[in-house]
Amino acid sequence: MKLRLLDVLVCPNNKEWPLKVHIFEEREIEKPFLPQEDKNTKVVCTLYCPKKQIKLTKDSDNEEVIVTKDASKIKYETDCKECLSSEIVAGLIVCPGCKAFYPIIDEIPMMLHKELRNEDIERQFTEKWAEKIKELKI
Repeated sequence: MKLRLLDVLVCPNNKEWPLKVHIFEEREIEKPFLPQEDKNTKVVCTLYCPKKQIKLTKDSDNEEVIVTKDASKIKYETDCKECLSSEIVAGLIVCPGCKAFYPIIDEIPMMLHKELRNEDIERQFTEKWAEKIKELKI
């Protein structure tokens, strides 16, 4: 999973955004593809930079996109390239609101309601990463 996905992922339970990620394992991508910058934010992400944990835009009363001052802290050529040069292999996505957590298994975020999850797969994941999960205190 690319960290960039957190720009658009919402919690399936309560639609909260942005979500937090805890990375347990990642792999480097030698030649990352750098998409065109967003015309408003001037970086790859359009709403939120998960690498720097910065909201890039804010709500407005009309359709106009309002870019935050903090968006200028992110550099397209360096920060976006660095962010896109790694792939999250294993980790947890956590909703700050409802405290639900979603595992990232083999680079795939399992963003499912609890009743739709595969218990065996999640048990294997939890056993494999038990120490890291305990450190998170969730």
